[in-house]
Amino acid sequence: MTDFSRRRPSPEALAWAGRALGRGFRVVAWRRMTGGITSAVHGLTAERDGLRLVVVLRQYERGQYERVAEHGTRELIEREARILGQAGAAGLAAPGLLAACPGGEDSGGHPSILMTKVPGHIDLTPSDPGRWLRQIAVMAARIHDAPVDAPAFERWIDPARLAAPESSSDPALWQSVISVLRENRGSRETCFIHRDFQHFNFLWARGRLTGVVDWGSASAGPPTIDVGHCRLNLAVLFGAPWAEQFRLAYVAETGRRVDPWWDLHALASYGDAWQRFIPRQVGGRARVDIDGMTARVEEVMRGTLDRI
Repeated sequence: MTDFSRRRPSPEALAWAGRALGRGFRVVAWRRMTGGITSAVHGLTAERDGLRLVVVLRQYERGQYERVAEHGTRELIEREARILGQAGAAGLAAPGLLAACPGGEDSGGHPSILMTKVPGHIDLTPSDPGRWLRQIAVMAARIHDAPVDAPAFERWIDPARLAAPESSSDPALWQSVISVLRENRGSRETCFIHRDFQHFNFLWARGRLTGVVDWGSASAGPPTIDVGHCRLNLAVLFGAPWAEQFRLAYVAETGRRVDPWWDLHALASYGDAWQRFIPRQVGGRARVDIDGMTARVEEVMRGTLDRI
């Protein structure tokens, strides 16, 4: 099966991007941007009369989300376009919307969105982890305070169908988590959330967090979903102490309690598939301890259960 995220942009898509940028613009170069697993993302260089622009093109395989989720690729593009317009107006460090082709009819058959390029790069080896985590907490707080109108959060998991991953060395721990989640007692606090808030979507320049990308799942939901999802990703790559340090930094920044029920909801989305796709997202930018991944997540789970 072809990996769509590695597909090169078609001539039709490049022509659409050039037209979207304005009369006379022509795409003269492109490069694949690494890390994505659900879409093909490319940096495009366009020129007109000596003026050069670098922008970002994201494309989805037509029908991809119809096969795996309730909503389709058209709605995904439309949603991200609406969110990006509001995020910019709210002063968030997000890409600017340039154009969208939700049906793909003008962009080579693939639903597409064209955005400004946020400066920076993914940093998975911070020289000062404490400062790195504090900046992420500040960014989360800004997002959660932003006046952005977004669709209601849809839960990732069904507690009735949860089970311990095969890589677990402590199935009883998972049963405890599942029992808590089946009680459905999470906080009803709601705000704007990114919903995929994690270090593969953060851009950095000279140790400063410059922006957040991938807003296609942004929602109105519990802020702890963002905190918990980030904690899960921190545990997967770095360990439980980093995840806990981030939680404490968020609490210090916002004064909000990190609801352990929603924290567990985010953590329980982990499964054995993470051991396969995380190395691909890392793309050689950091060391990945695959064998210890599940144990690190379970350590965070135990600490979260202790807070209930």
